[in-house]
Amino acid sequence: MSHIPFLLLGIGSLFAGAVLCLLHGKVGSGRVTAALTTLFAVLCFTAAAVVPLQQPDGIRHEALSSWLLVDSLNALPLVFFTAITLVLILIAPKRDTAGSALSGMLILCIGTAVAYSAATLPVLAAGWWITVIPFALGLFGNAPARWVSTLFLTASAAALSAFVWLTHSSSLESFSHANHLAFAFLLAAVALRKGLFPLHSWVVTSFEHGPLIPAVLLFNGHLGALLTARTEAVQLPGYAHHALDWMSLAALATALIASIRGFAEKTPRRLLAFVCISQASFILAGLATATKQGITGALLHWFVVSVASCVLAGVIRILEVRVMDVANPEGNLGLAVKAPRLATFFIVAALALVGLPGTLGYNAEDLLFHGALESHPWMGISMLVATAFNAINLLRLYTLLFLGVLPKHVLDIPDALPRERWPITVCVLFLVGGSFLSYWVFPLISVPASRIHSTPEAQHSEH
Repeated sequence: MSHIPFLLLGIGSLFAGAVLCLLHGKVGSGRVTAALTTLFAVLCFTAAAVVPLQQPDGIRHEALSSWLLVDSLNALPLVFFTAITLVLILIAPKRDTAGSALSGMLILCIGTAVAYSAATLPVLAAGWWITVIPFALGLFGNAPARWVSTLFLTASAAALSAFVWLTHSSSLESFSHANHLAFAFLLAAVALRKGLFPLHSWVVTSFEHGPLIPAVLLFNGHLGALLTARTEAVQLPGYAHHALDWMSLAALATALIASIRGFAEKTPRRLLAFVCISQASFILAGLATATKQGITGALLHWFVVSVASCVLAGVIRILEVRVMDVANPEGNLGLAVKAPRLATFFIVAALALVGLPGTLGYNAEDLLFHGALESHPWMGISMLVATAFNAINLLRLYTLLFLGVLPKHVLDIPDALPRERWPITVCVLFLVGGSFLSYWVFPLISVPASRIHSTPEAQHSEH
């Protein structure tokens, strides 16, 4: 059975939603349209992903066309990212749901879906360019971070395009003879998009000065991790694998530096940005461990970071529109008194992000640390240190927002509204319940992990 109708229907649904939301124009008027079209896309992508996820050997399934495919590597991320887009559309405050903003979020989802499902490098690059459009056109408004985000996203897409042009490749599996310059562009594309040190500042700027909901959606596309997984899962020359090892070192340095840098921050957005950058860097580091445990942990951590960071950013943005002090608090705000549900959502997501036992984050980081210790002991120790620092920073952030004495001018604020409560509840249940459903979760992750681990380069590095 061909899956191209499902994939095209999903992308077409997102495109139709983006056009309709742009035509609505008014604040809040397009939320239902955006939510329904995104939900339909989730169902379509799920239908397209069923067979590849059931393949026991994880071999790439039937190409959907000469341009698009669904296989064991992209099936789950494709469904997952679209579902996260739906959650963010639902929980976004009304003032953030102008037609152009919703259209921009759907275009981001389209670009990420195209990149995920690309069967050729030119299509992959096209997906990266599509994600630049909302920022270049100002669909999220003229926030100070707009041009910074546009500049770095454009540079990243241009670097990937240069890699595509230099390799003259027509398929993701046919660039074994790429030269050193081509892979320099590849590494530049990943570093720019992922925000690896010292290029992480643009991610912090987008969180601090840009629209927070679109910023976290863009961040959780993890296209740099996807490109790394793709290149790890195919035949590469030896020097390319060593180049990817250097990228893993940059990711580890980013994790450590961002976790330490967070101690100097006192504003919620900047502190959240540094924690997210640090934790997301574990994904790249884990993919380069060349151990099945480390790679499985990295892929599982991918989903934990995406869900947890969306909950954290969503709660912060919800509080910002209700209490003006949240943007730049002078002291502890004590908002747990008025918003206990939001406080509970926040602390559960925060603890899951840093691997509290009993959450899915614990399973992910346990695999990550063991894989890293087996491959490079110093890498595993560095991850533990960075995680400890991030846990402290998240507890600082929770204390700042929810503990202490409520300011006198904050008389009453609503707790989580039903529109906000139920999507976030689903996310929290995933973070907690996923840990107890590992019997079903791990087989889905182990298939692509085995495929990446079985490459000759990974086996050579392991030995």
